[in-house]
Amino acid sequence: MANVEWDAVKPLKVGTEVDVLEVKYLYLLPADLKECIKKNNGGMPFPFSFDIGQNKGMVFGGLLSFNEGDTDSIYDVVGRFETSDKKLSMFPFGVDPAGNLLCVKDGKIVFYYSEMEEPNFISKTFTDFLNMLYE
Repeated sequence: MANVEWDAVKPLKVGTEVDVLEVKYLYLLPADLKECIKKNNGGMPFPFSFDIGQNKGMVFGGLLSFNEGDTDSIYDVVGRFETSDKKLSMFPFGVDPAGNLLCVKDGKIVFYYSEMEEPNFISKTFTDFLNMLYE
């Protein structure tokens, strides 16, 4: 994986939180993302800047925490993406300082602008996304 350092990591309380949510929502996360969440739950990356087309200097504020009750917890946002059949249209995993979300949609990494309620493609894989990060 990319040369990213993680700060403020919150160890998973049980260790199976990611697996439990995958089963609950019938949504399998890419292996590279799942491994990163398990190692760096709730952590903030460095470097943290990335670009989406002409939008330069976007900020990956950090991974959502998979621990209930933590600040910036997945449990605070996952309901936005729940469909009528209790599945997810996309799976949130990260946040920017403005509260927009980074998500997995159809195996790809997207940036979800909360105000516009639409995803914007970032990269084909989570590892590709990490490799895009710069200072």
